[in-house]
Amino acid sequence: MYFRNEDIEKLLDSLRIEEVVGEFVDLKKSGSSYKGLCPFHADTNPSFSVKPEKKICKCFVCGSGGNAINFYSKIKNISYMEAVKELAQKYRVNIKEYNAKNTDIDNEKFYQIMEDSHNFFMDKIFAQESRTALNYLSNRGLDTDLIKEHRLGYAPAKWSELYDFLKEKNYSDEDLLTLGLIKQNEEGRIYDTFRNRIIFPIYSISNRIIAFGGRSLEKDDTIPKYINSPDTPIFKKGKNIYGIERASNIRNKNYSILMEGYMDVLSANIFDFDTSIAPLGTALTVEQAQLIKRYSSNILLSFDMDKAGKSATERASFILKSQGFNIRVLQFEGAKDPDEYLKKNGREAFLEVVQKSLEIFDFLYELYSSEYDLTNIIAKQNFIERFKEFFAYLTTDLEKEMYLKNLSEKIDINIDILRKTLVEENKKKFIVKDYIDEIEEKPIEKKEFKKANNLELSIVEMLLKKPKYYEFFKDEKFESDIANKTLKFFEEKIKENFNFESNNLMREFENYIRNDNESHSEYINSNIARIILNYVIDTENTIEEKEFLKLFKDYFRVKVKLRDKTQDDFQKIVYFSKFKDKIEKSKSVEEFIEIYNSFKYLF
Repeated sequence: MYFRNEDIEKLLDSLRIEEVVGEFVDLKKSGSSYKGLCPFHADTNPSFSVKPEKKICKCFVCGSGGNAINFYSKIKNISYMEAVKELAQKYRVNIKEYNAKNTDIDNEKFYQIMEDSHNFFMDKIFAQESRTALNYLSNRGLDTDLIKEHRLGYAPAKWSELYDFLKEKNYSDEDLLTLGLIKQNEEGRIYDTFRNRIIFPIYSISNRIIAFGGRSLEKDDTIPKYINSPDTPIFKKGKNIYGIERASNIRNKNYSILMEGYMDVLSANIFDFDTSIAPLGTALTVEQAQLIKRYSSNILLSFDMDKAGKSATERASFILKSQGFNIRVLQFEGAKDPDEYLKKNGREAFLEVVQKSLEIFDFLYELYSSEYDLTNIIAKQNFIERFKEFFAYLTTDLEKEMYLKNLSEKIDINIDILRKTLVEENKKKFIVKDYIDEIEEKPIEKKEFKKANNLELSIVEMLLKKPKYYEFFKDEKFESDIANKTLKFFEEKIKENFNFESNNLMREFENYIRNDNESHSEYINSNIARIILNYVIDTENTIEEKEFLKLFKDYFRVKVKLRDKTQDDFQKIVYFSKFKDKIEKSKSVEEFIEIYNSFKYLF
């Protein structure tokens, strides 16, 4: 049994984590979150928190948590893929199951080893021997709750404590070596890769542990300060991103903040900048840029303010421009990096930095002009030459012309001369390839009947009870066949001047759907049975308008998630934020529709 990463993402987007957790835990509303007794330890004081906006849950005592799939897998004591399958069936999310190959079976074993290793590291962070680690994290602004929330760990200084722990679980040396958790010297002695280090878990998009980063606590300068897991069957350093498990935040907010290191990302998240990510100890790669762009093409670069950081910003901008990103650069005064700036000045000051951010061309112009005397002819020529690489990575003629015009005005040189130098005679070649996940094979799917999820079936039921709402949905495209056929039914009946107040409405609808979908009777029968049952029950009771309003809002949220945001500029992001805020505050269906119609051009 195997599911593709895209389908797992789709499932996570569709699930309401408070509903999944609420089946097993009695949750009480607490601000924008929910709280309850942790089901994974003997809890007497509600310590289990569920955050619907971030789609995560967390126990602040035992550390258990994750996304809806992680929770369901642990509470039911089943594998991750079994949890995916059960949740998809339970909440009517259409995803395709594939037969597992030997590599998939091996990978599941590797994921389990990494999870057990992570639990070991998390247990050790509060042990007596980890005082140095706790002091270091405390000095960096992380208290006990934050350490648990971000699931940090500690690798003991002893030579083989993790290895001994994993051997007790009957894992083979070969698998542990493959995952880079242990090493073996020339004499055959086995020892832990991570020793006396703070451990930062590295997750996949679907929130599974795939690697670790370790920050050394040794005073010996010859020991590398940071090390990462090597490339393994489930982890490719140049193709993964630290913090990518929060990709849904990037998609929803339509921008990411690219930072340099683990602590920068952690600090940003503590201050609620939850779209922050970082490369994994290497310069940004094309594959990492393509992974980020799956969620948004808008990015803020927030690297260190020293010479190396500015150079890294320049290199990253070339990679990002080759993939069509809109780039702005954050610049901090009085701090060497985002982590330090946030701790000194707080969230509001950081927001001001974001508002004052420079578009990438303006940043490069400032950077390059500081290196040359533009009153000197030779220096000015060399200054212009510096832009060659930037222009070589631009992917559209429109961008090239806009930047050429900008540069021409700034340095008072004819745009045609600049075009010849920076574009026509500057044919640098670079690779723009599609993102390929070597861990995952993407089989070709056969066209099949698309079953309806709970939301679409509920909308169908609502339309049958309130036909006047068809006017809102008539131009929409649903995922499921039955929902689209319902719209077709209304369209045809309107042409026939059918009386929708007629007692024959449900009979007409049932006949229409069954006659049009005879080859899928198994699915149709179950859907029709539910629709008829709810229609009969609800017509005997008064349905409050707020239930209909909730359906409209739920549909809006799904539509927002699925829309193409790759061409959004920052102004559109601001408008869309206002749009969503007004929609969420609407008090009636009529108000909702009025607001939606005013802003629907944004789609």
